[in-house]
Amino acid sequence: MFDRLLPVRFVCLLLPLCLVMGSLPTARALAAEPVTREVVLTSIEKAREYLLKQQQEDGTWQLKSRPEQTLVLTSFTLHALLHAGMKPDAPEIQRGLNWLRQQDPVKTHEISLLLETLATAGEAGDLKLLKQFTEKLEAGRSKGTNDGAWSFGNTEENYAHFAALGLYEAAQRGVVVQPATWQRAREHWLKRQRPDGGWGSQNSQHSRGGITAAGIAYLVSTQHRLRAGQADLNAAGKPDCCGPPFRDAAVEAGCRWLGDHFTVTHNPSTDPLADGSVGYLYYLYCLERVGRLTGRRYFISSTGRRHDWYSEGAAYLVAHQNSITGAWKGAPVLLEDCEILATGYALHFLARGLTPILVGRLEWGTGTGVDQADIAVSSHDTPAAAWNLAQFTSRLQGWPKRLTWQSIDMNRAGSDDLGLAPVLVLDVADAGLLTKPQTRLLRDYLQQGGFLFAVGGCRSPSPDLAMQALVERLYPEGETRLRKLEGAHPVYRSEFPLSDPDSGAPLVELWGAETGCRTAIIYAPEDLTCLWEKWSPVALPDRTKKFAQYIERSLQAGVNVCALAAGRTLIRELPRDSSKRPQTDEARVEHRLLNIARIRHSGEWDAAPRALQKLLKAMNQVSAVQVATKPRLLPLTDERLFAHPLLYLHGRYGFALDQSEQQKLRTYLQQGGVLFADACCGASEFDQSFRRLVEQLFPGQPLKRIPINHELFSRSTGYDLKEVRFRHPVDLQAKTTEERITRSTPEIEGIEIDGRLVVLYSKHDLSCAIEYGDRIACSGYVAEDAVRLGLNIVWYSLLH
Repeated sequence: MFDRLLPVRFVCLLLPLCLVMGSLPTARALAAEPVTREVVLTSIEKAREYLLKQQQEDGTWQLKSRPEQTLVLTSFTLHALLHAGMKPDAPEIQRGLNWLRQQDPVKTHEISLLLETLATAGEAGDLKLLKQFTEKLEAGRSKGTNDGAWSFGNTEENYAHFAALGLYEAAQRGVVVQPATWQRAREHWLKRQRPDGGWGSQNSQHSRGGITAAGIAYLVSTQHRLRAGQADLNAAGKPDCCGPPFRDAAVEAGCRWLGDHFTVTHNPSTDPLADGSVGYLYYLYCLERVGRLTGRRYFISSTGRRHDWYSEGAAYLVAHQNSITGAWKGAPVLLEDCEILATGYALHFLARGLTPILVGRLEWGTGTGVDQADIAVSSHDTPAAAWNLAQFTSRLQGWPKRLTWQSIDMNRAGSDDLGLAPVLVLDVADAGLLTKPQTRLLRDYLQQGGFLFAVGGCRSPSPDLAMQALVERLYPEGETRLRKLEGAHPVYRSEFPLSDPDSGAPLVELWGAETGCRTAIIYAPEDLTCLWEKWSPVALPDRTKKFAQYIERSLQAGVNVCALAAGRTLIRELPRDSSKRPQTDEARVEHRLLNIARIRHSGEWDAAPRALQKLLKAMNQVSAVQVATKPRLLPLTDERLFAHPLLYLHGRYGFALDQSEQQKLRTYLQQGGVLFADACCGASEFDQSFRRLVEQLFPGQPLKRIPINHELFSRSTGYDLKEVRFRHPVDLQAKTTEERITRSTPEIEGIEIDGRLVVLYSKHDLSCAIEYGDRIACSGYVAEDAVRLGLNIVWYSLLH
């Protein structure tokens, strides 16, 4: 995803020894330079190697001076390593898990961390232990004035949210947690929130960052579970999806506090005398949890300033990692000077912040930055819907084991924000909020390969009409329209079979809009997000089996849309490497290079707008012949046509050239030019039109298949392509949802003049595979072979 590494420049130049040793500065330092994903992955690998070297033979992690912390260190380190990509069956992980299973912790934070770690490992044999420790935690809850809290001794404020997080992870694994536990825990933290929106120690009037982030994570976790267990049906027996918009004022206030006091260099506080190094790593650990649970990329201040918490935090942590050992070391308080614990905190932040994004949910803030702040908190009645879809999907075989979502405030979003999510979820009731610039932004996102999944519901008086109007605004040319999808559409089998096995009728009503190679927009008239919100990993006693299946089917529809849109190639945080040449330099270089032209015609000539550009970039990477990677777009009447050795033409629908265009093209080919064309997605309309065009150009000389022994397919031209792979749509009667891949000889047809191929044509898709890879659902060449065939065709045309 990223081409090269950016150098990392360390900050705090007056503290070189501190940096070499991996200690975090006690002073409030400047933020570090941005880093790329590759730099972060290298940092994660170093940290992982450090922690594995510290493991004892019995599977534990220990601090010799504090042997009583062995269970905490072992649980927390295992949890960090699991999130850093290690699998539960790795020998080091198994040794640690086996040791944990033999323990009988009595302290609340020990039980909580052990519970969270076993739940994250997700091994079926641990379910009994998970239930046992869950019951133990619930039984240990305080009573009286601290009803809903747990006792942690003198460090209560800094560990208080571990209990709820342990229970939350257990619930995600299917363990029943009593609703009263969530409710009382939530009420306890609501009572402790300060008027400024933050939280602090019980013996202080000041709010602090770590405790505030912990409080927010606590409230979001408990609210997720409470809302999942609420009444499902209204008086009419229908899903209760028409309540007022849900806004968690306490969470909004807490997030605004974090925005107003945001930093990644120390633990912020309203106390000007507070030591920012105390609890700093715990603060980052909780900050990441809030960002992920609430789906936010930014914390926004009351004045509207945005802070990209992960990019800034990752840059600072990477800059302060011990370059030799790979460890971190914090202040000598709360055990953060223990390098094992400190590295575990940092590794949690870095690794979990790279969790792949499944969907982005479009929101509209107020744009003011104050009061009802535009911090992208959901304005819908379904704040946990996208989170639940991500959690449901992560349980499926073949998908990443951890997935997340992103909330995107359209009043502030740019192309980079939209591009973080392979699928955008839109409530159709909000479609009318799209301004003209936002509509253009959304269209650009779709043209770059993004996907829009819109859902209806009762918030809009006429959701179908609103959706039709949105498609018309996105594509005013009229070529793209919304149509009801039949059971044969790939979305009904991309992951789960969602068509009736006998009749083939869809089990979920979906509408779609096709742009070029693919379906780029899908609309569900039913409010599926409402049903996603009601999903619970635990069977609820008052929920009928039929309704539970109804909810699961709605989630399956969401998964199918994501599978159709992005496959399992999902987007992770952090931007691309931005070290590029200035655009003016690129333009000057492009001007001197060999140019290939794209042809505009009366049909959908731009079905795969970036295919040729991608092909030419690939050519420059593997060939000494350098071509311009920004192909010119020309009509056939343009005299500049003859300055290009190769013309590229593709489409999906029928088209026709007038006599003057035909004559110009004929002359071009007779004077040494070459025409390269393919039918996007193997479209029959385009195929028929192209064959008719060839007959008009060269009467009595039809297209002929090029024999496999032709130099076009040989290594003398480029790649040896005696055999290629074809991708076929899934048979509707087949039980599998996987595509069929077959091997055969390539099918390229051509027209020859004086021993030279002047027309090269593929009736099988090349362009869509080159542009979108193997994410498309139509038949054609596998992407890798499509690129190779395309390169051979370009090379052949340049050689002849």
